[in-house]
Amino acid sequence: MTLMTAPGRATEATSPVALLGPEPAGVRATLPGGGAVTLRPLRHGETEPLQSIFDGMSFEARVQRYLAGMPRLPDAMLTALAEVDGVQHAAWLAIVAERPVGVARYVVVEPGVAELAFEVVDAHRGTGIGTLLLDAVTTVAAAHSVRRVRAALLPDNGPSRALVTKVGVRLFPARSILEGEGPLRLLDPPRIDRRAVLALAASNTSWLNPSRVVG
Repeated sequence: MTLMTAPGRATEATSPVALLGPEPAGVRATLPGGGAVTLRPLRHGETEPLQSIFDGMSFEARVQRYLAGMPRLPDAMLTALAEVDGVQHAAWLAIVAERPVGVARYVVVEPGVAELAFEVVDAHRGTGIGTLLLDAVTTVAAAHSVRRVRAALLPDNGPSRALVTKVGVRLFPARSILEGEGPLRLLDPPRIDRRAVLALAASNTSWLNPSRVVG
């Protein structure tokens, strides 16, 4: 795969947010198999988790994520992936046993339209982490007025095809890949505590409106 504030509501939602230490905070979630995972925003310039996740992916998994063989993550690309602001470009990490195991992001490519991408280390693929991450980033995207989402992936990437289709992307063949766009649909039922996610996101940005996503 390639690549307004409501203070009262945000305050009410802070109770589910658990601190992992002095910083950063995270939102706890439960995997379908019963395991625990913590979700949190990637901070601007935070490259270490991204490198760790990349290192935990096989060559084949990297091809599925980046649409090309990548024996290493170039420094310029690593820096760009960490250039998040929480609004136009937001990324969320999944943490298991204090180790980053996945990341999902959206990047606004034109007003109201964002491209989605996500990756999970091989040892945790198929556990439901990708679904939780996608729920988190699409929840935040919707609160930042994203109304349509795009994705590009390889035809043999079945799990990612299923996930992006669930959030509204309609995929079509485009040369050797699949590309598509569609109206953003949040996962139903929610897989995460969206109020907690929005409260944590709002603590990192000043104009997120949780009422656009949760009533």
